[in-house]
Amino acid sequence: MICQGKISHASGNKGHKSSENADLLAFWSPFLLLHLGGPDPISAFALEDNELWLWHLFSLLVQVIVTGYVFLLTLHENKLLVLTLLMFVAGIIKYFERTRALFLASLDRFRESMLKAPDAGPNYAKLMEEYSSKKEAGLPTRIEMTPEPGKDSKLAIAGKEEQLEELDVVKYAYKYFDIFKGLIVELIFSFRERNESRVFFQRINEEDTLKIIDLELNFIYEALYTKVVVMHNEIGYAFRAVSVGSVVAAFVIFAHLNKICFTKFDI
Repeated sequence: MICQGKISHASGNKGHKSSENADLLAFWSPFLLLHLGGPDPISAFALEDNELWLWHLFSLLVQVIVTGYVFLLTLHENKLLVLTLLMFVAGIIKYFERTRALFLASLDRFRESMLKAPDAGPNYAKLMEEYSSKKEAGLPTRIEMTPEPGKDSKLAIAGKEEQLEELDVVKYAYKYFDIFKGLIVELIFSFRERNESRVFFQRINEEDTLKIIDLELNFIYEALYTKVVVMHNEIGYAFRAVSVGSVVAAFVIFAHLNKICFTKFDI
């Protein structure tokens, strides 16, 4: 229980009220972090917002320090200590999720995440050296030219159009999203990737094609403007469980507290 009884003296009652209000103010401060974390469906309103991730990181550090300072001022006799700690943890996690989502969606980081290891190609010097040595030794030797897979322009596959299941539509949409999202940051994909997608879309019907393109655009939107990339992994699930659990626990504890010392407006 927060209050043990009523205080008879007016001055003492006023001081007690002031102390309780200070505890409540400290409890309110982590809500600012939750607010700055924003809703899950929106981390940015424009691509330019993602480039401000460093400013949000600085803001996160400042807000954590300020909130921690307000909390420390009432640490010794804070009757809402557990509640404040729970909301503090939830607020830090939520704001950090948004900051990391902005960082991952910034164009430089987005481009770096898609860069593959460079392909050195065949070692022509070693190949010609081996060819010359075998030819000088009188061994039967010849060079065969193998065309690049998928480079031929006549790749249309004749036959009956395929009807995709809903799960297949989602799988192919994510597959081609993972390939062609590089176009956003002006990366070039290979002939093989281009012709493979061309063959695939020529083989399916128009309805499934539109469904796949629609889902691809949804995946692009989620990667650039939401917290999906941060949340949908093992670490993201763990942090989200801690965050939601802290908020629910704080709500349940606060609902069962004796709040006689607080004004109705504050409650």
